[in-house]
Amino acid sequence: MPTALIASIAGVLGIALNCLLAWPQVARAFRSVEGIALGTIIAGFTGRVLWSVHALQGSGVDVPLLVGQVPIAIGFAVIAFLVGRARPELRGRLLLTLLSILAVVVGTSLLSPAAVAAAAVVVTAVINLPQMVRVIRRPDSAAGVSAAMYWLTAAASASWIVYGALSGDWTIPLPHLLLLPTGVITALAVQRSRPESAAQ
Repeated sequence: MPTALIASIAGVLGIALNCLLAWPQVARAFRSVEGIALGTIIAGFTGRVLWSVHALQGSGVDVPLLVGQVPIAIGFAVIAFLVGRARPELRGRLLLTLLSILAVVVGTSLLSPAAVAAAAVVVTAVINLPQMVRVIRRPDSAAGVSAAMYWLTAAASASWIVYGALSGDWTIPLPHLLLLPTGVITALAVQRSRPESAAQ
């Protein structure tokens, strides 16, 4: 099978997994938001908004990139809403964070497409870290955390790394070099915290 075809398949798989990965956490957050790291939700939303802006820059819209980001951004926004609904004391912080995100996105987009891409890479790379640290430190309070989201994140990251290795284009795959191991560690830590519901 030609390398270019394998790279294309890996890219399509990465986009498909991107579209799905946030929704197990959305479903679980309707039942409980206990243990959800707000830092991961904020970074996740910010990263996906930055990638969406990057997809809209240039001479034409990068439709595959945009399609792979919008569902995750919506998913993270829903999770943030559910956290704010369950924990009213965080609503002011969430509003301030939203305004900060808008400032960052507008500021980087005024610089150049390269600045937006660089910001997207950095923010996306660290998405899993707040949740990983939280669930390792406090495994007894992870009832609202979805292991499935982090397994899907790891699978998407593996697909994007294969795409990068075969295509030579590392712009999108680069943050997944960190997302893959942190996704696996987070998923395993969540499963260990509640083995009776490890698949959720």
